[in-house]
Amino acid sequence: MKTFKQAHEVLKDAQNFHLDMAGIYRHMQENTEDKRTKLLLEHLHEHELRMANNLKNYGAVAEHKVMQTWLQYTPEESASHLVKNLYMSDKPSLEEVNKLGQEVDRYFSDLYHSVYESIESEEVKDVFDNLKQIQDKERITLSKATNSLWDM
Repeated sequence: MKTFKQAHEVLKDAQNFHLDMAGIYRHMQENTEDKRTKLLLEHLHEHELRMANNLKNYGAVAEHKVMQTWLQYTPEESASHLVKNLYMSDKPSLEEVNKLGQEVDRYFSDLYHSVYESIESEEVKDVFDNLKQIQDKERITLSKATNSLWDM
């Protein structure tokens, strides 16, 4: 269902999603015994907190006029819904956690790209293009971290 939201609301929704994912990763970390999986979950937890903080700071410094722009927007699924759709086991493996991390990053990359494609304002396009680039860099960092864990 499409609805309309202002750019700052989309950023706030994304920030809340990141915070929810941080909580999910923390909970998963408490329930796993595998050391490599714990390390990856700790990395993902910190990543999500960092991304939420980036969005908070981004919204605070972006021009007020830009953040008031109305966007046609498809509400995202919740963090818990995304996790349930991936059929995570009670004690997820390194592979399951890696897949979840990739899906979350893909989700945000797709979200920012779709907002970018659906608007005409160059200022708002720049905001969401920058966010997509940040998300893509984080995806590369996650991939490197995961690869190093598999080498352990």
